Amino acid sequence: MEELETVDMKLYCFRVGGIKLPGMEEPMPMYVYLIRHPKGLVLVDTGQSYPFRDENAVMEEADTILPQLKKLGVAPQDIGYVVLSHMHMDHAGYMSSFPGALFLVRKAELQAAWWPEVYEHGYDLRNYEQTRGFRYVQIGNDEDFDVFEDGSIVLIDTRGHSRGHQSVLLNLPHTGKVVLAVDAAPDQEMLERGFSGRPFTDTERETRSLQKIRHLADCGYQVFYAHDPKNPHEKLAPDYYD
Repeated sequence: MEELETVDMKLYCFRVGGIKLPGMEEPMPMYVYLIRHPKGLVLVDTGQSYPFRDENAVMEEADTILPQLKKLGVAPQDIGYVVLSHMHMDHAGYMSSFPGALFLVRKAELQAAWWPEVYEHGYDLRNYEQTRGFRYVQIGNDEDFDVFEDGSIVLIDTRGHSRGHQSVLLNLPHTGKVVLAVDAAPDQEMLERGFSGRPFTDTERETRSLQKIRHLADCGYQVFYAHDPKNPHEKLAPDYYD
C-alpha cells in the first residue's frame, strides 16, 4: 500500500465489559472505538446490549457505549458514521441508538444477521430489528472501502469469523498505522497460531484473514485485539491515540 499523507485524527478506545466463557480464568474484554476525523465522528461497533446480555456477559450498564460517549460530551446524534465489523451480539447491541448515522457494513453481513444459516451463531435480532429504515452503505465482500477517500480509515475484508466480517486500517499522525482486527484476530495467540481451532462460518477464509492481519503486522501495523485479556489497550477514553 502506497504511503499516504496522515490526517489529523484521534482514536478513543472504550472497554464496554467482558465475556467469560466456561473454563476461562478471566473475562475477555469487549471494545468499542470512536474516531475523531475532520469530516466527522466514526464509531466502530456498538458493544453488547445490557438489556439483551446473556449469561456470559460480565458488565454493568455504566460500561455500555452510550454513557461512555456521554463522558466525552458526545451524544448519539453527533455520530456521523457507524462501522460494523460484524453484527454478532457483542458488537451490534446498540445499533438502534444511532438512527442519524450512516452505517458502513458488508452486504453479506447484513444478510447473515437478518437471515442466518443454522450454523451461524452469535446474532440477536432484538439488537437491530428497529434498524431496517436506517441508511446503509452495503460494502461488497472483496472491496477495500476508503471511508473518506484519504487513506486515513480503510475497511478491509476479513471474513471467516462471520460471513461479512471486516477490519479497520487507520493511519494516525503520531501513533502510525493501526489495524483494528476485531474478531478476525481477537487475541495475539490466535494470530501467532494462524488458525482458531474453533468452528466459525468459514474456517478456510478465517485462516486467510488471520494471514492478512499477520502480514499487516509484519509490515509495521500495530494490531489492536478485540478480546485479549493478556494484551489490553494501553490507552482508554478519555485518553486517546493520535
